[in-house]
Amino acid sequence: MTSRVPTIQLASVVYGDGVALDDPAETYHEAAKLYPSSAGASARGIRLLEQHPDLQLSVARAGRRHSQRPRLLLPEPVWPRAELGQALVTRRSRAPAPDSRLSLVELATLTCALNGCLSHGRRTIPSGGALYPLELYVFANRVDGVPASVHHFDPFGRCLERLPADPALLTAALVDPALARAPLVMAIAGVFWRSRFKYGQRGYRFTLVEAGHAMQNALLTAAALGLAALPIGGYYDSVVDGILGLNGVDESTVYLLAVGRAEPEGTE
Repeated sequence: MTSRVPTIQLASVVYGDGVALDDPAETYHEAAKLYPSSAGASARGIRLLEQHPDLQLSVARAGRRHSQRPRLLLPEPVWPRAELGQALVTRRSRAPAPDSRLSLVELATLTCALNGCLSHGRRTIPSGGALYPLELYVFANRVDGVPASVHHFDPFGRCLERLPADPALLTAALVDPALARAPLVMAIAGVFWRSRFKYGQRGYRFTLVEAGHAMQNALLTAAALGLAALPIGGYYDSVVDGILGLNGVDESTVYLLAVGRAEPEGTE
């Protein structure tokens, strides 16, 4: 008979003597907790925003700009008509066919679903305090009308800003290098102080939660479009950050997504 190990004891099974008292994950989670006694001290950024309307306007338009780089204006997204329930029950994490292609409209729809700017200035994802600490980067390998290249997505201009990087470098950045051959790999990065200036330690947690919101948007959109999509957590952070020109502290990659056509039935 197989004995079961309670989940709470798995850390001891894996780490032997258990997690150290100064375990970084536990230490951070404690530091980011909110208590009635500390709520005021952690709200200095909130009070600052309330007192300065011009600052409120500024943070609402926060975002990276690469104005000197070549820009590619994306077409209007074409939102799929599939019902939400259908997208929810049909969504699967699947590696895309490596040699497939995507259309420019599909790329535009996916980027706008993940971090698009709506007509009223808000985004397609919820964000703590509407601070929007995420930036989206695109490795376009096989997208119609786009040469193999790396881009930053500008949600305000709905355009791609081409970066001086080779998408082939992504191969060395993934635990599974084959995923770098996907027609499209999207990298979500967090600009942590964009949220932390208002919410302190908790702002880092909000940034990661927001990345989850964005990823689910992209996954459901891909499912509704009939595409294969696979979230990627196995990557070498400093390598991806280096390709994108991020310093890894103030801004760093937090999530990747490979998207493309689904493999024919029976070949997965």
